[in-house]
Amino acid sequence: MKLSLLDPLVVPRGSTSGGALRTAVAMAQQAERLGFTRYWIVEHHDVAFEANPAPEVFAAALAGATSRIRIGVGGVLLNHYSPYKVAEALRTLNALYPGRIDVGIGRATAGPLADRALQRLREAELPDDHAEHVEELIGWLGNDLPASSPFHGIGIMRDEPPGPLPWILAVSEESARRAGRLGLGLACSAFHKPDQAPHAMAAYREAFRPSAYAAGLPAPQSFIAVRIVLGETLEEAERLAMPVRAVFRQRRKPERIMVERLPTLDEAVAIMGGMVAAGNEDWPAFLVGTADSVRARLRRMADITGVGEFMIQDFLDDPALRLRNYELLARAFDLGGAG
Repeated sequence: MKLSLLDPLVVPRGSTSGGALRTAVAMAQQAERLGFTRYWIVEHHDVAFEANPAPEVFAAALAGATSRIRIGVGGVLLNHYSPYKVAEALRTLNALYPGRIDVGIGRATAGPLADRALQRLREAELPDDHAEHVEELIGWLGNDLPASSPFHGIGIMRDEPPGPLPWILAVSEESARRAGRLGLGLACSAFHKPDQAPHAMAAYREAFRPSAYAAGLPAPQSFIAVRIVLGETLEEAERLAMPVRAVFRQRRKPERIMVERLPTLDEAVAIMGGMVAAGNEDWPAFLVGTADSVRARLRRMADITGVGEFMIQDFLDDPALRLRNYELLARAFDLGGAG
């Protein structure tokens, strides 16, 4: 089984955004050493304790500091941007680091004010043209926009091979089917609606067709993204999981409370109304436990879905603790790195 990492670039307590970026560079190097397959970074806006507003920029630093691990612009929120400009940035990364760049294509709200700030036309109501923009972006990545496109006559670095490799970020069966019909990779999120992951994976495989686009795939390729908190004991894992549980409890309230920093354990316990046990659901929002118990549960998820790769997000703000946990995972799954 392959393991990959999704880094939210949490700013450690007492550090800065610049410090978090430099920590991520070092962490990507360690992930490569340990045998992880990918190191993706997400796109979030106006999150005070995350240093990740421009993953297409930071990906260049990560790729330049590593040599083998695939680097992912793990969420281009295409609903906010011109597909042409996004493709220009991604094609530039692909030319610099051929065969090592992934792009996850998604859509999300950053909050009413941030959404408006990201818009070019701030007083206009924009149409829901996400599906069309996805296909346009894929066409730019391979310089094979259809003849019917008004932009068919222009290209981006036509002397470079197609790429980077595009993935659809999906929670629902509908998004998974779109990835399959287009012949793209599926990055299935088990964050928001974990129990939908098996259905999304099945829908993707059923819908998959070899891509008509040069940047697409001839055969299905997928992974499932999960939030995992490890400890050397179950009790430690449960304690470490409390701050991230509290963060998402606050974010999902109707008033969408965005905390200024990752809570301490005591603050998290107060927000949650007490300690929360790890639980043993088949598809949990947070998979909490030791490396051995996590391995067993991921293997069970793999048996259900047929997936051969999981992407892990841990949401810890202690770099030393994160590295320890990656080493535990690398050993538990025998990743074959130099750990």
